Parts: sequence; structure tokens; C-alpha cells
Amino acid sequence: MTKTERDIFDSHVRREELFRIKFELMGQLLSPDVVKRIIDEHAWKSVYIYGGAYLGIQSCCAFGQFIDVAGVIDRAGELMIPRDDIEVILPEDLAKADNDLPIIITPLEHAQVIRNTLLQYRNEERIFYLNELF
Repeated sequence: MTKTERDIFDSHVRREELFRIKFELMGQLLSPDVVKRIIDEHAWKSVYIYGGAYLGIQSCCAFGQFIDVAGVIDRAGELMIPRDDIEVILPEDLAKADNDLPIIITPLEHAQVIRNTLLQYRNEERIFYLNELF
């Protein structure tokens, strides 16, 4: 196998692993007991969800059963599935927000880049990766 072929193969393996993790997270989010446990462990009253794709929307709905979701932060400024009941804000709008609410990052593919961007607006201990909460 050439280096290029190996790189392509490794890329596909990483992509499939991300899909597996996303599906596991979607399943976990369907369990109210699990979601409630996470909220209680962190003593959250309100959070932001980062990511307007399917996992972000599902996270918003799951956490929103128990606490206030202040909004979904999305770089594109919109949800993949439009909903009137979810407020969408741009990352730079966090600078205007007069709060220190925690942020849960849902896009796994770009989580590190997103985290680095969010560090402009929040302390590191207020930024969480969804997959690390379970």
C-alpha cells in the first residue's frame, strides 16, 4: 500500500469512527436519566449548545427538557433543520452576551478549532465537548 493509499484509508477509518461516536451520543441523548445526571453533575441551570447540525439540535432538545438552553451557537448562523423554538447566535455574539454560561460543543470533526475560537469568549473550564460528558 502506498503512502497516499494509506492516508486515504486512514481518513476513511477516522470518518467512520466519528460516525460511530455520533450515533452513540444520539442514543445517549435519548435517555432522560443520563442527560439529567450530566446536568446535576455540573449543576447547570443554563447552557449554550455549539452546532446547528443534527447532533446540536438533538442536544438542545435533550438538555432543554431540564434546563434553559440560551441558544445554539453556529458559525453559519442557522440550523440544519429550521426551528422557530431555537435561537441561533453567531460565535462573535458571545462577546455581547452578559453571561458566563457553559458551552457544549457538538461537532466532533472540528471540535478543537471550535474550542480555540470559543476561548476568546469563555474560560477553558466553561467549554465542554459533548462526547466527554457521557
